[in-house]
Amino acid sequence: MCRSYTGTALLVLLLSHLGTSCFRNAPQASVYVCPGEGPRYGDYKCNHDQTHRVCARLVDNPTSCTALSWNADGRSFWQITGQQGWNWKDSVCGGPNPGDSWCICMWATANLIREVGCDNVHINCAATDVLWVMRSYSDGGWDLREAKACLQRKCN
Repeated sequence: MCRSYTGTALLVLLLSHLGTSCFRNAPQASVYVCPGEGPRYGDYKCNHDQTHRVCARLVDNPTSCTALSWNADGRSFWQITGQQGWNWKDSVCGGPNPGDSWCICMWATANLIREVGCDNVHINCAATDVLWVMRSYSDGGWDLREAKACLQRKCN
């Protein structure tokens, strides 16, 4: 059973119970809707599964639905990460939550940052579960240190 604590006792408890069910099930900080995220989570937020916690801009604008270039050579999110270009046009641009973004994996975020640099990543901080990412160490075999440093800098 989880109890309520305040002040220093809470900090000590959280640090000592890192990874226990009381800590994992604690309420998450407010995460805004990721504009363009499909209906897979119902509320269009990037705070539901173990990996899709970063809201990233994938298209130039929702009207044209042209894949956004993430670096000087014009490569898109899908080209850089090697992921299959799932049917993003129906979800991101014309779906029930129109917008230019999607909830992406933490490993894909780390890959993008390594490939294009922190200054060139297109992340919607308000719609990213930054606290979750900061508590994570790896995802899909990727070390998240560089991604966490970038999010800390960009999202403060």
